[in-house]
Amino acid sequence: MRQRWVVGALVLAAAVALAVGPADAASKLIRLTFYYPVGVAGPLAKVIGEMTDKFNKENPGIEVVPVYSGDYDPTLQKVQTAVMAGNPPDIFIVEISELPTLLAMNAVIPLDDYVKKAEGGKYWDDFFPPFRENSVVKGKIWWIPFQRSTPVFYWNKELFKKAGLDPERPPQTWAELKETAKKLTVREGNEVKQWGVTVSGGWNDWLFEAFVRQNGGWLINPEGTKANFDSKEAVEALDYWVDLMHKEKVGPPHSTWGSTPPDFVAQRTAMLYHSTGILTFLRTSAKFDFGVAFMPKNKTFGAEVGGGNLAISRKIPKERQDAAWKFIEWMTSSGNAAQWSLASGYVATRKSAYEVPAMKEFLAKDARYLVARDQLQYAAGKMMAPNFQKIREILKKQLDDAVDGKVNPKEAMATVQKQVEAVIKR
Repeated sequence: MRQRWVVGALVLAAAVALAVGPADAASKLIRLTFYYPVGVAGPLAKVIGEMTDKFNKENPGIEVVPVYSGDYDPTLQKVQTAVMAGNPPDIFIVEISELPTLLAMNAVIPLDDYVKKAEGGKYWDDFFPPFRENSVVKGKIWWIPFQRSTPVFYWNKELFKKAGLDPERPPQTWAELKETAKKLTVREGNEVKQWGVTVSGGWNDWLFEAFVRQNGGWLINPEGTKANFDSKEAVEALDYWVDLMHKEKVGPPHSTWGSTPPDFVAQRTAMLYHSTGILTFLRTSAKFDFGVAFMPKNKTFGAEVGGGNLAISRKIPKERQDAAWKFIEWMTSSGNAAQWSLASGYVATRKSAYEVPAMKEFLAKDARYLVARDQLQYAAGKMMAPNFQKIREILKKQLDDAVDGKVNPKEAMATVQKQVEAVIKR
């Protein structure tokens, strides 16, 4: 009797397993946490939410949970804390200069095997070369370009007209910029009502790197092993900044990254250096006509790419890494690269994105969105090195002290060189 009961129980258990096993397997959901920053003005968190919702609907076995993590610096800190605690986000975006820091923490996986299989092997070559530069270290691809940018030059055409300047011709050179800024600066007594030009603070280290490139120089080699801050080209670039902000007083010596786009919209400044990522915000907010141009040159036009890349954490199960790659590949498809660019003003990271019908139709109406893409011919990868946050702090302090007149440009760059060399050696 007992034997028949045992056999019957086993048969029943097998039947239950057959009945519910496949359904349970099919209903197993892979949930992924996605940390992302918003480094520019505008309602971009909403766009990220809409894109992840669409992915989740198209991929019912995966749920990506987007977590807005602040600007780039706090996002990096949250990622580092989570990695050290052994509970990293599955997918995350941090600022591109932080790759050596992530590698030193063993925080991310190489993506070469995924990349080789994507889109029949044509995926990686479709990204613009300057955007690929900050993704590759020692021959391996560590993350994928997503919200990418260069700084560009904005000018208020109405204020140009008011000052008797040609509204369709922005300054082309450093010398022209200085003279134009003088004509556009408006004072009432000791109070400045309108600045001629604003070199945005907050990420002034990124902008300064572009000025050094425009002068034919560089600051840190691609391997992150050699500093060049005390070069003639770097000192001359800072000397030019001091002329603009401290001697001529045609631009504010201090500002924040977030405050300068609204300042431009409010016509408190006539010309602005900032990321192309604010273009949609300006287009929807400004009540006046404005232009977008390459940053003025000295010896050459020049820019450093910026923004954030998509990475996959190392310390998560393989099935979640595979699901994370599926999300990254989806987010960086030609169509989504075009959609993200149109929604944000960031440069579409892939050449094929500019062949997407919606993108072609939009650009036919507003060619300003092509400026940053076209400036890529003069652009290069952004400087990066381990402990880059410390390097940024060192450079930003000396830039601020120089434009305040506390130290001359040559001394400032010598200080940066000495302190950065110590960071790199460590």
